[in-house]
Amino acid sequence: MDGACQRASDKLGLLSCSDPPHTVIAPLIRLATVDDVPLLCALGAATFRETYREISDPGEVDDYADEHFTPERVAGWFRQPGARTLLAVVGTAPAGYAHLRHARVPACVADRQAIELSRLYLLRTAQGGGLGSAMMAAVLAQAAALEARTVWLGAYDRNVRALAFYARHGFVRVGAHEFEFGGRTYADPVLTRPVVAAP
Repeated sequence: MDGACQRASDKLGLLSCSDPPHTVIAPLIRLATVDDVPLLCALGAATFRETYREISDPGEVDDYADEHFTPERVAGWFRQPGARTLLAVVGTAPAGYAHLRHARVPACVADRQAIELSRLYLLRTAQGGGLGSAMMAAVLAQAAALEARTVWLGAYDRNVRALAFYARHGFVRVGAHEFEFGGRTYADPVLTRPVVAAP
């Protein structure tokens, strides 16, 4: 079991990294609250490390996780006007989360009122059973409730699994924007899709 995931699992009962894959059955997806901040810190750090340590410098990934998934940083998500954080639970174990927010819209996005899907992550053991699609449906429902017409996101171009997932859910590349990571600036692909799919 990955050390970071083991620590998170031990502390907060996350879906274990040694559990069999494809065990997603009737997940619960709900709006997170400030009471979930400790859980989201552990879940955010664990999923970030799982996602990127194999395709980026592991030390830089750990540094980013340590800096961005602190209680102060995560509590700030709930102070953002019009932001929503979703939490996915499988059985009794948190398995993934998503965060929607209003942020500066890249110039390549035509809809200047578009809302950003800033994070959507699942533990690896929660992938492959339909939870990702359920999370995306919940994200789009929240975007619609916020009266957004377009969702945009930035993705790492080496994260081919995520890019394929977003393509399956109707996102198309419209350009790129700058993202700082590990002391360097990257031109990450920017993807968009309508909140309500065309008939």
